[in-house]
Amino acid sequence: MNLHPRLTLLAPLLWLAGCAVSPENVTIRPLPSVELQRFMGPWYVIANIPTVIEKGAHDAIETYRLDDDGTIATTFTFRKGGFDGPMKQYNPRGFVVPGTGNAIWGMRFIWPIKAEYVIAWVDTDYTETIIARSSLDYVWVMARTPTLPQDRYDALLARVRDLGYDMSKVQKVPQSAAGAPAATPAPSTESGSAVTPVDHDSLLARIDANDPDLVVLDVRTAEEFAAGHVPGARNISHDLLASRVGELDDARGRELVVYCRSGKRAALALDTLRAAGFTRLAHLEGDFLGWQAAQRPVATLDGAGLDRDD
Repeated sequence: MNLHPRLTLLAPLLWLAGCAVSPENVTIRPLPSVELQRFMGPWYVIANIPTVIEKGAHDAIETYRLDDDGTIATTFTFRKGGFDGPMKQYNPRGFVVPGTGNAIWGMRFIWPIKAEYVIAWVDTDYTETIIARSSLDYVWVMARTPTLPQDRYDALLARVRDLGYDMSKVQKVPQSAAGAPAATPAPSTESGSAVTPVDHDSLLARIDANDPDLVVLDVRTAEEFAAGHVPGARNISHDLLASRVGELDDARGRELVVYCRSGKRAALALDTLRAAGFTRLAHLEGDFLGWQAAQRPVATLDGAGLDRDD
C-alpha cells in the first residue's frame, strides 16, 4: 500500500512520539528540578543516538523559547549530510509535565501525540545537558558551545553509559569550528521581550567594521575581563549592573550584545537591562567559552586599562 506523501514524511516522527507522556511510566531518572528560564536558548548537539530524521546531521542546534502559555517553542536545525548540505528545520512544541520539577516534557511533533523527553542531567551553569528516554532508544548530549574539551565530553558520555544506554549506538555530531548559526532568535528570560542571538562571525564582522550601532557588554568580573574579553567590549559585572546602568545611557537605542562566561550571568544581566528600559538586547551565542572555542580574537588590558589584542 502506498502512503500519502505527507504521511511518509511524518512516519519517523510518529515513531519517535509513541504514546502520551505520564510520569508514572517514566523509568529513567530525571533531574529533581530544572530552572526552566535558564534552560531556554540554543544548545549545540554534541552527541546522540540519532532518530531517522537526524542521521547524517551536521551543525545540529536545538533552540528553546518559553512562550506565554507555558509551552516551549522548539526549533531544531541541522545541515543534512555535510557542513555544506541543505539546511533542515523542525519545530516541535514542548509541554512540561506538571509535578515533575520541569524535568519531564512531552515533545509534540504532530497533534496530539507527544514524545517523552527527560532532562537527565544539566550542570550548575546550564552549559551541558543530557536528554534521555525511558526506552533508551535515543539520547542527546548538548552544550552551549559547538565543541567541548575531551575530558568534559568523556564525562558526559560516562553519564549516558550510567543511564543504561548501549554506547555502541552513540555517535558524535559534527560541528563546524564556528558552530552553526541558530535559525531563530533565542528567547529572553522574560516573556514578551525577545533577545536576539548573535553568532561569532556576525559579531566579529561588526566589530571589525566599527559598527556605531553596536555595544558589546561583558558582565563577568573585572578580573575575568582583564584576563581576556571580546575586543571592544565594555565591562560591568552583572551584580553591579543595576547600580551602574547609567553608564550605558549612550547605548539606549543601539544594539546591546551581552555575554558572560557560559550564560548564567548574562541571563541575569539581560533581566536587569530589560527592567531598566533597554529594548534592543542581544546575547552572544556560546558566551565567552564559545568565543574562545571558536578561536575568535581575544583582547586583554594593558597597564593603562586599554584593550591590547593578543
